[in-house]
Amino acid sequence: SHLYPVWPHHDITPYDTPDLAKAAHRALELRGAENHSAHGHLHHALIAARLRDPHRVAAALHRVLTGDYFHHSLMSSHYPGRDVYNADAAHTLPALLTEALVQSTPDRLVLLPALPPAWRHGAVRGLRTRFGARVDLTWTGGNCTAVVRPERDVHIDLKTPAGGQGLLRLTAGEDRELTMRAR
Repeated sequence: SHLYPVWPHHDITPYDTPDLAKAAHRALELRGAENHSAHGHLHHALIAARLRDPHRVAAALHRVLTGDYFHHSLMSSHYPGRDVYNADAAHTLPALLTEALVQSTPDRLVLLPALPPAWRHGAVRGLRTRFGARVDLTWTGGNCTAVVRPERDVHIDLKTPAGGQGLLRLTAGEDRELTMRAR
């Protein structure tokens, strides 16, 4: 896929390559649902999350959660109607939720990059980063608190939903609490 550099790679990002990210977003808009496979919808959503498009994330997630893709056992199906038993969606959902809430590279942390509008409040604990930290998030009423728990000393570039950014120095074993606007 020509969108592979967006997800699963980080070669095209809104931060480092904004013009390419804009072009990738347009390509995603034109792509459509193809064969309506659950993993196709979720891959679409993963790319949208990397491109900071919460509405597209929400729409793709809605299609999968309401499209008769899940058996009573909660195992997923490849297509709607539960006709092909397939674990793709069951395994991809946690990745999508993570990408909508926290994204990271070895030197960057992005908080709530693609929070769907309907998720007005929530909490998640223990999300792992690519720079060796765990992140706990709580958001409600337009505000967000993040607790970053680094396992090693690191300097990272922090990006927040309201456009905040800056260098963040983290020290191993010292929790860092951040408060910001959730949107």
